[in-house]
Amino acid sequence: MSPNLFNTLHFLVLHFPIALLILSFVLDLIAAIWKRSKAHDLLHKAGFLTLLFGTFMSIITVLSGFIAAQMLGVGAPIIVHASKAVFVTSYAIFLSFIRCYFVWKLKKDISDHIFYLVAAFAGILLVFTQFKVYRFSHFALLQFTVPLIISGFIADIIAMVGRNKNYAEDFKRMGYYFLILGTVVIIGTVISGYMRAAAMPTLNPPRVYDETALQAHELFGLITMGFFILLSAVRSVFFFKADRAKIILKGQGIYVVALIAGIAIISWASHLGGEVHLFPALFK
Repeated sequence: MSPNLFNTLHFLVLHFPIALLILSFVLDLIAAIWKRSKAHDLLHKAGFLTLLFGTFMSIITVLSGFIAAQMLGVGAPIIVHASKAVFVTSYAIFLSFIRCYFVWKLKKDISDHIFYLVAAFAGILLVFTQFKVYRFSHFALLQFTVPLIISGFIADIIAMVGRNKNYAEDFKRMGYYFLILGTVVIIGTVISGYMRAAAMPTLNPPRVYDETALQAHELFGLITMGFFILLSAVRSVFFFKADRAKIILKGQGIYVVALIAGIAIISWASHLGGEVHLFPALFK
């Protein structure tokens, strides 16, 4: 069977819950440590939103995983993996429900509370141990690239649509910081990717991969890195100008188009990575 949208969607979205659930905890932890920081409230808001988005994407990931397994005929071999995914997703739903209840019902954010942080940390341990994110540096870093960039894009769109609302400035800042963080991670991912590629011929057992796909993946990795370094530099110039609101508003259409192009490039680079790492074994 050839790769198509339905049997590869799982591989496109699986990074989101891993990255966003980890990021949510890290943001809340930083906010809890630096309570007097000016960024305290923004960090908690970002932690809350990434938790919700990560939970939603966990559900999508599980459902798309079941669809892919059915289409590829690999249901039996992935029972353990699927069980882990369902458990992690259930835990994420539980955390989201608790957080939403306190925020919306009791008008209180519990993300500073030690019990919530411990519970969230337990979720992070589940993600790390169940899916072995730590296996090698390239695999760990690539989990965060697309989720950070797309999360930043969504935040920017919300800020632009609701530019006259009270929340617009917070989302604008989230969009910027996610873009910068995503760019830094992309740089690390490309560097670690070249290191991984150099080591692949010596792996034991040998890794079956498509050499042409690997070369294309490396090329698009470099293009992605250069594109987002440039985009981050341009965004930074406008972000730190005193009249940035007017400037960004005038050029927001161009920026949105550029960011969509960047998302397309990084998504294709990720797809090519799948052709190198996963597809040879799955699509025979």
